[in-house]
Amino acid sequence: MRRRAIHICLALAALLALALPAAAAAKKRKGKGPVITRVAPMRLAVGSKLTIRGRNFSSRARRNTIVFRAPSGRSAFVKPRRASSRKLVLRVTSAVGRLLPTRTGGRKATRMKLRIVVKRSFSRWTRKRLSPVIVSGADAGETPGGTSSCVAGDHDGDLLSGARELAIGTDPCLADTDGDGLSDGWEYYSARDLNSKAIPYPGTRPYPNALDPSDPGIDFDGDGLIARDEYRAWRASGSSFDPAREGGPSLDSPLGYSDGTKYSRLNEAPTVPAWRGPSYGLPAPTQPFPATYNFHGDGAWRDDERDADRDGLANWLEASTGPSTNRWWEQFWQSDRFNPTIDPWKDKQYCGYRPGLFDERPFANLDLANPDVDGDTLLDGEDDQDNDDVNNITEMYELVRDLDGNGQPAWCGLDPGVMPTMLFGGSDAPINPMNPCVPNPASRTCEDYVPF
Repeated sequence: MRRRAIHICLALAALLALALPAAAAAKKRKGKGPVITRVAPMRLAVGSKLTIRGRNFSSRARRNTIVFRAPSGRSAFVKPRRASSRKLVLRVTSAVGRLLPTRTGGRKATRMKLRIVVKRSFSRWTRKRLSPVIVSGADAGETPGGTSSCVAGDHDGDLLSGARELAIGTDPCLADTDGDGLSDGWEYYSARDLNSKAIPYPGTRPYPNALDPSDPGIDFDGDGLIARDEYRAWRASGSSFDPAREGGPSLDSPLGYSDGTKYSRLNEAPTVPAWRGPSYGLPAPTQPFPATYNFHGDGAWRDDERDADRDGLANWLEASTGPSTNRWWEQFWQSDRFNPTIDPWKDKQYCGYRPGLFDERPFANLDLANPDVDGDTLLDGEDDQDNDDVNNITEMYELVRDLDGNGQPAWCGLDPGVMPTMLFGGSDAPINPMNPCVPNPASRTCEDYVPF
C-alpha cells in the first residue's frame, strides 16, 4: 500500500511538472495578443483617417483586421492602409457608415467599440474611453479628412463642392471616398439621373452611391454597360460635364456618360473614325459611319451605340460584359438561343463550318476605353482579332444588326436570325470574331489539324 502511494505521488508530480510549463506557455501566448492603448481622433466621420496605437500588431497591414461594433451588435471589418507593430492607420469605410442608425435627415452619430484581430489573436473590446464616435460627413463639424481647407470650392476635383460633399457624407479631400474606382461626383450625378422623377439626390442604395464600393459591377440604367465601363467611357471621351443639363426635363445627363440614363448625350451623333490603315496601304472599312453605330434604328443615340474611344466599334461591342472576350462567346454558344447548343470548334462541325468556341490560342480582349488593344497602331474596328482577314467591324456588328443585308437567313437547320451570318464567297457563312475558321474555313490562320 505504501509503495502504491509513492507511485501515485510520483505520477502526480510528473503531471504537475508538465502542466506548469504548459500553463506558463499559455499565459505567454495570451500576453502576445494585440492590445489597444490609444485611439485618435475620438470623433470622426465616415471616410476619415483613424489612428490606433497599442502593441502586438502585425507590421504587414493585411494581417490586421479592425472590427467596429455598433450598440445594435452589428459589426463591420476594415483593413488598415498602413501598419507597424505599434500603430495602425485606416480609413473609416462606408461599411462602418452603414452601421449608423438612421434618423430624419441623415444618420445618427454612434459610439462604436473596437477590436483588433491579428491572425487568431483578438484584443479586448475597447471601453468607452477608447471607443470613437462615428458620424456622417454632415455632422462632423469639419471635413472628414480633418482639414477645413478642403471645404472651399471643389478641392478634390470630383465635380462636387465641399459643402455638398459634407451634406451627402463624402470626403471633400478625396475624389473617391469609397475607393471603388468611380469618383464621388460621377456617382452623385448618375444617381440623380436615375432618380429623375424625383430629382433630389438619393443617398442610399439601390442607386449609384459614393459610399458604396459595390457599385462598379452593376448596370443601373440597363444599357448593357456596367458602371465601371460607363465611367471609363466617360474618362476616355474627355470627362465631359455640362452643369446646364442638371435637373432638366431631357433624358440626357450633365455627364458625358452616366450610369443613370441610357441617353447621356442623345443628340450627339458619334464621330466618323479616323482610319489609320490607308497610311500603311491597307483599305479602310467600307461600312458607312455613323449609320453603322445605329443599333436601335431610331434618332436618339444611346450610350451602348456610341464609341468612347473612336475606334469604329460601338461601346457595347467592347464592354467588359459584351462580346469583347472569349468568355462571352463561350456563354453565347451554350445559351438557350441554340437548341441543341453549339459545341466548341474542335468538338463538332456544322454544315462544313466550325463556328464554336476556339481556344487553341489567345486573343486580345477589346476595350471600350482603348482604341488599339494590340498596339499595332490600327484602330480596333479596322483590325482583325482572330487574324482571318475579316475585320472586327464586319464580324462583330452582325450580332446586333444585319450589316451586310443578307437577311440573316435560316442556317444549318437553325431558325432565321438565330445564327449570325454573313455573305462570304457567294454563300451565307457563320461568323465569330474570336475564331479564325469562320467565315472562312480556309483562312491563313485556321488550324490545319483538329486536335483530339
